[in-house]
Parts: sequence; structure tokens; C-alpha cells
Amino acid sequence: MKKAVIYARVSTKEQEREGFSIPAQTKLLNEYALKNDMIIVKEFTDSETAKQSGRTNFNEMLRFLKKNPEIRTVLVEKTDRLYRNFKDYVILEDYELEIHLVKEGSFLNKDSKSHDKFIHGIKVLMAKNYIDNLKEETIKGLREKAAQGDFPCKAPIGYKNITDKSGKKRIILDENRAHFVKRAFELYATGNYSLTRLNKKLYEDGFRNPSGIQYSKCSIERMLKNIFYTGVFEYEGKRYENANHKPIIDNQLYYLVQSKLRDPRKVRSHDVEFPYTNLIRCGVCGCFLTAELKKGKYIYYHCTGNKGGDCKKDYVREETIEKSFKEILKRMHITEELITKIMKAIKDIHAKKNDYNEETSETIEKQIKILQKRIEQLYIDKIDGNISSEFWKEKNDLWHTQKDALISKLKILNEGDKKFYESSNLILEFCKDAHSLFMGATGEEKRNILNLVCSNFSYKDKELSIELNSVFKQLAKNANLIKNSPGKTRTYNPSVNSRMLCH
Repeated sequence: MKKAVIYARVSTKEQEREGFSIPAQTKLLNEYALKNDMIIVKEFTDSETAKQSGRTNFNEMLRFLKKNPEIRTVLVEKTDRLYRNFKDYVILEDYELEIHLVKEGSFLNKDSKSHDKFIHGIKVLMAKNYIDNLKEETIKGLREKAAQGDFPCKAPIGYKNITDKSGKKRIILDENRAHFVKRAFELYATGNYSLTRLNKKLYEDGFRNPSGIQYSKCSIERMLKNIFYTGVFEYEGKRYENANHKPIIDNQLYYLVQSKLRDPRKVRSHDVEFPYTNLIRCGVCGCFLTAELKKGKYIYYHCTGNKGGDCKKDYVREETIEKSFKEILKRMHITEELITKIMKAIKDIHAKKNDYNEETSETIEKQIKILQKRIEQLYIDKIDGNISSEFWKEKNDLWHTQKDALISKLKILNEGDKKFYESSNLILEFCKDAHSLFMGATGEEKRNILNLVCSNFSYKDKELSIELNSVFKQLAKNANLIKNSPGKTRTYNPSVNSRMLCH
């Protein structure tokens, strides 16, 4: 009696759950084997949609046939149960099998007539063509949906896919997560968070995935890189600016975050908040000081020692560093009379910059119009076949990026007047009560204050050097904090005291 194997397949998971397709096929094939004096040595079944070769048990059957060359007969219900693409057909040809297509009442082997092989090949190609047509129609529908401003894929975090009353599928804001997405961009833009620390902060604030657990670090990174949140989307290399979904953030914040993601000086992750890491440089080798937690409550800063020196051994307590900063800010005070004079100077500066802003805005608007015309003409050239898809994609991406940058620049200019006054008032109010603000601030806020006031922090031989930023240097001079000084203060031996000396 001839030995044979059975192969049965269902094309979807739904058919498997209904529980009739696989049993029906195997029953038919076993009955056929019995009538034709065949012994079934093994059955192989697959219940996955296989648009490509690589089905689990299909491959297992091939390995079995290779190990057992005496078995060359395969029983299958019909052509499209065995093949889903032309590659499967070619692979089976190499095995020189005798394939019985039971429902079709035919079989194929190496001795079959060329006419039978031709007909069989046509059936294989028809099965493949069916899959290809489904794929093409699906892609066509997705492209049309994108052209109408609807993102044709699963909505990213902060949005959700719905079907409205008319039956149309749309993407709307996920009210439970959208505000967390905006918060994530805002926090990361400060430069005070690593991806790990940001993820932890969001989780502590209540940000959860649909399963109720913390998102992965990779998910947070993908979220921060996704331009979808600005109210546009990209699909198949093309950017669609007519998107129907609501933006969560503006372009300015998005591109600021992108620059932070590329910044090599990202804040490192810690379980404890270390506000002064990546802020103070080692005065010996130039590396940034890092922090360590000792005995669960003492925070020490020291050089990373990345350049191989002995400077790593020089430790300084966080309280000592903070004491030096407090001494500077405690004396950072200006009188109401001086504030009035500074405000008058600010108004004069503002009046002079108006002319510049107006001229610059006109230039930017012209550049935006030129780029938009280029983008439109480029797409027409692509449709007419005058340029390749690769050239179109390269230039389309470049000009859209340039256009977005110009739009962001224009927005900054348009909002500049308001922010100019707000920033000026913030600085002046800060100087009135800098010490109190610093004392009550969080680690993140303290870091922001110090970056506003000071720069070029360095530590060497138990000595902390701090340089005031230019505007505060002038204010400090007027407040008699520093006499006859170029603006640099130094705390000597801060482990003993925090005297502010000139040099």
C-alpha cells in the first residue's frame, strides 16, 4: 500500500473557531485514502492566513518529506488549500511529489502530461492572483482614505479609532490619554528627563496602557517621534497636511523635542531625583559630575572619570552644592527704582525690534509660498512620470521639513511680542525673590532656575566655580553682589563654608 500524508488548511481564524473546516477536510481525505488503498502516516494542518509561504505546519510537512524520501504522496482537498503563492508551487515541484486534489478529481506527479501541468499551474496562479487582488484593493482603499485626510491605520497613543453613527471610521482624541501625551512632550522638552525617567513619571501620574500597565520605553520614544500629534500624518512616505484629526501639540514643541532626542547630553535615569547631574563639569578633565545615593539618603556628586583620571575620587555632598547656589540667589535682589529703569529700557528695545520682525515675517511668508509651489509642482511631475518616486520622496520630505521649520519660525515671531514682555517680567520678578523661589522649588525647578541665572559650573579641589549669565551679571553688579568682577564667583572649600569671593 502506498504511504501518504494529508495536508489541510483553513484560511482564517474565524473558520478555525467555527470548528468545521479542518475536520471536514481531514475526513474527506481519509475516506479517499481508504478507497485508494493508501496508508496515512501523518496529518499536517494550518489554521493561519498565509499570504506568503512560511506556514508553520506546511514547513513541517516539507521537513518530514525530506527525511522520509519513500513517502512521495500528498493528499489535499483542492488547489487553493495547498498553495497560497507561486513560491509554494515551485518548492513542491523540487520534491517530485504525487499530489492528489481530491475535490477536483485529479492528481499531479512528475509523469503527468504537460497539459495537466499547465492547467494545474493556471490554478496556482489564480490562487495567487486572488490574494494579490485583495491586497491591491485594500491598498487602494487605504490610499484613498489618506487622501481624504483620514489616517488609514491604527491610531497612536492619545487617540482612538471609532465608527460614527453614519458608519464612517474616524480617529478622535482619547480623553483619558491625550493630556498625558501633551505632558510627555512638555516634560521631555525641558531636557531634564531621560526616556526611562519620563516613562516612570507618567506612570506615577496615572498614564497606563489599555491593559492597565506601564508603557514600554520604546512606546514612549515612538510617541515622541510621531509627527501625527501636530495634526498631520505620514503614510507610504507622503505627508498629508489635510488631516481630519485634532492636534495635541504644536509644531514648535514637536521640533524642540526632536532636537532633544538627538541631544547627546540627555539626562540619565535614576530612581532618585538628582537635580545637578549633567550641570557641573569636573575642573580637571571636563566631564560632567554624576551622582550616587549613599546609605539610602545621602547624595554625593563626583566626576564620571570617563577620561581615566583620578578626579573621580573627589566627592561633594549635594547639600554643599545647594548651599553655594542659595548664597548666590539670596543676594540676587534689585530695587523697585532699578526695575523701573530696566522696564523702560526693555520698551525701547521692543520698539526697535518691531521693524525687524515685520520685515522678517514678510521674508518668511514669501519663502513658505515658494516651497508650497515647489511641493505642488513636484507631485504633478511625479504623477506625469517626469521624475522617479525616489527623487520625489527625497525632495518632498526635504521641502516639507523646510516649510514646517519656516512656519514654526513665523509663529515664534508672531508670538514674540507677548513672550518678550512675559519673559522680561518673569526675570524681574524672579530677581525680587530668587532665594525664596529656589528654596521651595522641586529638583526640576531648581535646575531650570540655575540654567536661567548661571552657566559654566565647574568643581575642582573642593572649589565650586559659577559664572553668572550676562543679564544677571549686570543685575548682580548693580546689587553690589560682585565688586570689580568680570562676573565670575567662586565658592572656596564649600565643605567648610560657602564664602563668595572675587578673583
